[in-house]
Amino acid sequence: AVHQLLESSFYEAEHRAYADERSADLQTLDPYRGQNANMHLCEAYIAAYRATKDASYFERADSLARRFAGELAEVAGGLIWEHYDANWNPDWQYNIDKPDDLFKPWGFQPGHQNEWAKLLLQLHALKPDSWYVERAKALFDGAIEKGWDQEFGGLVYGFAPTGEFADANKYFWVHAESLAAAYRLFKVTGESRYLDWYRRIWDYSWKNLVDHQYGAWYRVVGRDGSKLSDEKSPMGKVDYHTLGACWDVMDNL
Repeated sequence: AVHQLLESSFYEAEHRAYADERSADLQTLDPYRGQNANMHLCEAYIAAYRATKDASYFERADSLARRFAGELAEVAGGLIWEHYDANWNPDWQYNIDKPDDLFKPWGFQPGHQNEWAKLLLQLHALKPDSWYVERAKALFDGAIEKGWDQEFGGLVYGFAPTGEFADANKYFWVHAESLAAAYRLFKVTGESRYLDWYRRIWDYSWKNLVDHQYGAWYRVVGRDGSKLSDEKSPMGKVDYHTLGACWDVMDNL
């Protein structure tokens, strides 16, 4: 039923992508288009394929991966931009004054580059294809090159197309997704630099994001690792990213 609703109300076949939002009565389609919903739909279709072995679910996940990590990334210079207009052209101005928005931040997001890298490698594990590996490497390498904070360590939340940090705070989910991607890249490529990054990201997370007294990860810390609040497992995300990252690593031991 969910798949049918997505097909009838959100999937835009001519663009091989899903719209984000309709009105409650399903009559009005919001003009905003974004990569985030499509990334999580790719993830959902991978899970659906694993559970059912229905090839159509794998084909949809593969199509989304090639659309966003391939075609649309090429339009944006090699990395995946967050926001698009109704015709799936990059919207470089959307939320330009909100680089710290929880769900629609402006800027390239290192966490999303690496989350896509992880999904590409999950697809590769199901049906090997060197394209998945090469694009995963390119996304991860780009996220690290532009998003790693050389002064304080850790990955920033976002950076501008020109390279400046857009939001330099450090978010828990960014590091969880990135360490999972790094470990999968190491297992697939055998390149020691990815194991080094896995350890480096884990080290930063262990020292700055994990609450060693009560458990779980702090949602966000300052650029210098300073504690900003006691908030953990925020609504809408809970422990999904951290548990998923641990599963990804353990699944590849």
